[in-house]
Amino acid sequence: MNLKLNRDWYSVVIYPQAKVIDEIAVMKDKFAAKIGWFASRNSKAHITVVVFMADQYELNFYIEQIEEFCYTQKQQEVVFDQLSLSKFSRAIVLLPNDLSKAYLTDLLKRLRKQLRTSQTINGSNAHISIGRELSSAQIELAENLYDQVSLKFNCDTVAIRKFNETKRQFEVIKTFKFLENPLIDTQYLLFN
Repeated sequence: MNLKLNRDWYSVVIYPQAKVIDEIAVMKDKFAAKIGWFASRNSKAHITVVVFMADQYELNFYIEQIEEFCYTQKQQEVVFDQLSLSKFSRAIVLLPNDLSKAYLTDLLKRLRKQLRTSQTINGSNAHISIGRELSSAQIELAENLYDQVSLKFNCDTVAIRKFNETKRQFEVIKTFKFLENPLIDTQYLLFN
């Protein structure tokens, strides 16, 4: 009898509202019209927190940790207004402004700490990918493709995505809203 459980790839991401997801899709469509298919062409806008492999029981652990984190997490508007075209990283990404970067850096650090196990792989600094694994020529074609970019959204949702082998994409399987509840001091409760 084989008791070994199947393990799948998952990612935990900060997930923007539909309007921003649609705006990023338009940017990807414009880039695809210029160069054709590219890595992360069909991926919906997100900010990667961690990636991990898990069976159904391990996944439940991550779900509980995310629920606990989101219970007290406060929402905040973030702005992505810097377009980075990097031949070194072979990517085109949107970066947050300084105020949003500070908030997101802290948010990602605390959420990664909450989820830290030997199974997790941290994402990088907060960014939203337009295209990845691009050639220098593809990046050059994109240099004058976009006007000034400024995307704003209320940072209020974490999502778990599961890798779909058939589509070769991660797909959202569960979302969690920031509930903004007060932190309960358990030591204080002991004296009441």
